[in-house]
Amino acid sequence: MTHMLNTYQSRIMFLLIIGSLLLLAGCGKSIGDTNVYLGGKVIEKDDQIIIVGRTNLLEGSRVTGTVLVNGNEVFSDTTELVDNKGHFNMELEHHQYGDAEVVITFDFYHSMQEEQILERYGEAGELMEGPYVYLAQHWDLERVYQKAEVRLPLLAQDEESEHEFNEPDWGEPPEDIGDPRVWIEVDEITEDGEFFYVKGRTNFLEGSALTGFYSDSWAREDETRVNPDGTFELKIEYTYSEEPYFTLRFSPYNNQWETIREAYGRDGEKLVGNLVERSNSYQFIESIIEYEQD
Repeated sequence: MTHMLNTYQSRIMFLLIIGSLLLLAGCGKSIGDTNVYLGGKVIEKDDQIIIVGRTNLLEGSRVTGTVLVNGNEVFSDTTELVDNKGHFNMELEHHQYGDAEVVITFDFYHSMQEEQILERYGEAGELMEGPYVYLAQHWDLERVYQKAEVRLPLLAQDEESEHEFNEPDWGEPPEDIGDPRVWIEVDEITEDGEFFYVKGRTNFLEGSALTGFYSDSWAREDETRVNPDGTFELKIEYTYSEEPYFTLRFSPYNNQWETIREAYGRDGEKLVGNLVERSNSYQFIESIIEYEQD
């Protein structure tokens, strides 16, 4: 009897070890870990986009799936709950034409989360960590929200119908990130005849809102927020100009979250350096990027 019990216990231990190894081979995070993982597959099928999602979020966590077109325009969205195995499935309307982006978000600002979820991840998501976690929309310092998010571009020229979400690959943030003596560098500018794609780096804090426009076409500006590692990307409508240059700008009044205004001054009064410009009673940052148009 004792031998049979020991054999049974050994089998149980073996299964637990195998299960743990499989979990580690999958996402590397146990269910309920505050180092959050979001992933899975996206399948394009006829007039639908199907998400077969995988996560280590607790059962009952509410996640949102969104299809974005034309930058940040919501084409379709849905909400689902994570099951006890970390799975969730979504069906979204397919955009059919042009490029789009599929986004999975776990947040506390727009979504109603149950009490046990708030206890685990914090009422504003402040206990979450890892490469999927971003600073999120917040308008006061008493509650600074975080969200977990993963994105997948769907390109019109891509002939594949199945896609995998990838973990965000952030670099090391600048050593002087958050310094009021700000700098902006552009690493790459490309265009496809429809848009300019501007990629750069800065020591602005994560979540700082930057705008950019080409030549004197300020009405066609794009806005983005700085990533956790100080990188940023802008997608600016293409136009031809005899005066080819880009203007990148930071304004304390331009949709800035409260932590950003606290860091740089509500009127930009803490900003210093050779990129500082003044307008009436406030300061802003402006960087002119020269460009050679073919």
